[in-house]
Amino acid sequence: MNIAWIFYLQGVKAALSYRAEFWINFAGSVGSQFCVAFFLWKAVFLARGTDTLQGFTFAGLMLYSLLVPLVERSVMAPDMMGIAGEIYDGGLSRYLLYPLAYFQVKYASSLAQSTLYQGQTAVILAVYAAVFGSSGITPVSLMMGLTAIAFAGWLGFWLLANLEMLAFWADNVWSLAVMNRMAGWLLGGGMIPLAFFPAWARSALEWLPYIRLLSFPIRCLLGQVGWSEWLFGLVMTVAWSLVFAGTASLLWRKGLRVYAGVGI
Repeated sequence: MNIAWIFYLQGVKAALSYRAEFWINFAGSVGSQFCVAFFLWKAVFLARGTDTLQGFTFAGLMLYSLLVPLVERSVMAPDMMGIAGEIYDGGLSRYLLYPLAYFQVKYASSLAQSTLYQGQTAVILAVYAAVFGSSGITPVSLMMGLTAIAFAGWLGFWLLANLEMLAFWADNVWSLAVMNRMAGWLLGGGMIPLAFFPAWARSALEWLPYIRLLSFPIRCLLGQVGWSEWLFGLVMTVAWSLVFAGTASLLWRKGLRVYAGVGI
């Protein structure tokens, strides 16, 4: 645990090495996505001439749209991993000598960045509450949401690790990471809330991992999830995490057999 804590602190220091870039990147990413969502949903509400859509008011959809990039950065940001790059340039070799398992090292670093992103989320929510008044987020929903984000971060780590370790055999896995992100946005409620999906689609998505990465934590934060659904969601998140952890371990063992330790 002490060694893992050291790697965690190193991850925090690395992420904050360029503080201005850290916050500018954050503001640009979140701000641009929020602006697009604002004008898109504003046009939809005006065209429909209604105050609510699928149970969402315009303000509710704006808060949802604000939370999407915040939660996404905490659970599936591509800069948390770097496994593929280390396989390609031979940097993976040094981890084989560390007194800690490779995935423990990578998860400690990933958790460090996730923690910082959650801190940014808290700042944005505080600003939102100060400007627009109550956001509807209660202490209970905040606890449920942060817990769901923590579990989703574990799931996102193993999901992305599986894709990046294909670099043992493939020359480029960047396109897979992009496809994974797009799938997360579409199937996880990132593009539009899943309430706009047909009932049969929502029922099917309940059993897939992507809904646990975005939609479920956001709905927890917004207080739209009861205790039974919350517990079921956490169980499903853990179940999928164990599945991907198992496949990642298999890929790791087989990948080391073909790893040359030479950069390309």
